[in-house]
Amino acid sequence: MLQTKFVLDNIGYVSLVSRHEDPLLSVVNAARISYAKNKETADDRDKRLARFLWDNAHTSPFRHQHYTFIVKAPLFVLRQWFKHQIGCPWTVLTKEKEDIELDLAAIMADTDAGTSWNEISARYSVLEPEFYIPRVYRSNTGHANKQVSGEDRTWTAEKHREIHRLVQQTTDSAYAAYKQLIEQGVAREMARTILPQNIYTSAMWTPSLQATVHFLELRCKADAQHEIRAYANAIRELVETDLADIGIEL
Repeated sequence: MLQTKFVLDNIGYVSLVSRHEDPLLSVVNAARISYAKNKETADDRDKRLARFLWDNAHTSPFRHQHYTFIVKAPLFVLRQWFKHQIGCPWTVLTKEKEDIELDLAAIMADTDAGTSWNEISARYSVLEPEFYIPRVYRSNTGHANKQVSGEDRTWTAEKHREIHRLVQQTTDSAYAAYKQLIEQGVAREMARTILPQNIYTSAMWTPSLQATVHFLELRCKADAQHEIRAYANAIRELVETDLADIGIEL
């Protein structure tokens, strides 16, 4: 049975599709392979080992534990999320004035290693008219950093309703044009170009335990954008028992 957490407006959600039966055991067995050892069950000693590995940045064993999630989120949220992706081929590490080969640099430096994405394709599927349209909007008022948003206490309830109506009208108009283009025979891959970024899309995300924790460490912070932070908090709830068993604290 899927574990599901609904996010934002009860259209978006995260579902935990699969995971290793014993994450702690998979981590410590990956570490002990160096000594040609393997265990059938984990105990308190293994918890101490896992904690030692994590605290000392011996993270490769944490790449052998994976989760698979199905995510339904606004397009702009998923585009932020895609930054947490496998591979870093443009990374170059320099040691003793010599560049290390790119593949090795990626393995050593990429904390999101072991992450895979597959998303619904609007080239092949007609997207549903589902949009993220909040009732309350944030502003940049009073912030020196233009990326930071917050509540503007000078905005009245009518101001929020006015903004909501504008977004709703624009969204409805864009989707109506999208359907009209498709009905006229325009290829879906071209018709989709007029859809707004608040349309919902769905994807399957399979990260390693290390990549999952890295995502949570960044996106659960108070300064992360509200929408992606809501998804990060939902994922944290889905995996918090595993993290507690292993001894990882966020």
